[in-house]
Amino acid sequence: MSKVSLSNLEISIPDNLVVIPKTELDRLWNDELVGRMWGITDVAKRLGVSDKWVRNEILYNPRFKLEIENLKLQGVVIKGPGTSPWRFQASKFGPWLDNHIQNFKWS
Repeated sequence: MSKVSLSNLEISIPDNLVVIPKTELDRLWNDELVGRMWGITDVAKRLGVSDKWVRNEILYNPRFKLEIENLKLQGVVIKGPGTSPWRFQASKFGPWLDNHIQNFKWS
């Protein structure tokens, strides 16, 4: 177990954990999303909600209509004709979700 001393503060870090700078964590997180596509179920799992909630509260919500349309034009959100599944470019849609998380109706 590693120990880090800061003045009188001592923090024990278990051997199975490491401390890395936040910038490195952000880079690793971004690398995890690069080149990946999500479906509605993937988005729902990340938000802890149902597929129906994602459709109603994000994709078909008038509040986000213009932004979702812009994301479609950019190829970030893809919806084929008819019953084709929704697809999302994870590296771009993930940050969009983070930026809008407080605007979603959670109840």
